Amino acid sequence: MSPKKIAKALAGFGAAALIILLIATVWIVRHRSAAQVLETAAGLVPGTLLRAHNFHWTQMKAGERQWVLTAGEADYTADKTTLKLTDAVVTMVSSDGKPVVVNAPHADLTLNGNHVTRAYLTGGTIIHFGDYVLTTDSATFIPDDDKVEAPGLVTLVGDGLKVTGVGLIGHPKTRVFQLNTQVETVVTPKKDSEKSKQS
Repeated sequence: MSPKKIAKALAGFGAAALIILLIATVWIVRHRSAAQVLETAAGLVPGTLLRAHNFHWTQMKAGERQWVLTAGEADYTADKTTLKLTDAVVTMVSSDGKPVVVNAPHADLTLNGNHVTRAYLTGGTIIHFGDYVLTTDSATFIPDDDKVEAPGLVTLVGDGLKVTGVGLIGHPKTRVFQLNTQVETVVTPKKDSEKSKQS
C-alpha cells in the first residue's frame, strides 16, 4: 500500500473517531438532568440543594440572641434537614458575661425548620472559654440543652493547669465541664518572676 493510501486511511479513521466522540458528547450532555448541570456549575456536593459562602446564622430564643454561627461554606441538603459547614465558628456569651468560642473545621447541623437542634463537630474541635482552651477531635453540641458531649480524648489548658481525660459532658453557657475517665491533672506553678510582679 502506498504512503498516500495509508495517509488517507488514517485520516478517514481519525475523522470517524472524531465524529463518534462528538456524537457521544452531545448525547451525554443532552441526557444530563438539570440538577446535575446545576451541581457541576455551582460546585455543589452531591445530594445538596444550595451552597452558601461566608455563611452567618444567629439563633434567637424569646427575642434574645443565643449564639452566632459563621462558616466559610455551607451546603444545604436536598431534604433541608441538614446543613454541612466548613470552618465553623460558634460564638456565645456565658452566664457570667464572658465569651465562649467554638471552632471546628467541619460541622453537620441538624435542622428543624429554621432551628438548629444538634451540631456534630469534627476535624479537631477547639472551645475557648475565659482563660481556658479545650480541644478534642469531635463533639456534639445540643443548643437547646446548652450541652456539649465529646466521646474521645479531651485536653484542657489554661492558667497554669493542664487536664486530660476521655469523654466529656459540658455546658458552655455556664462553663461547667466534666471529664468521665482517665483524668490526669498537671499543675504548673507560676515562676518566681511572675510572683514578684504580682506582689
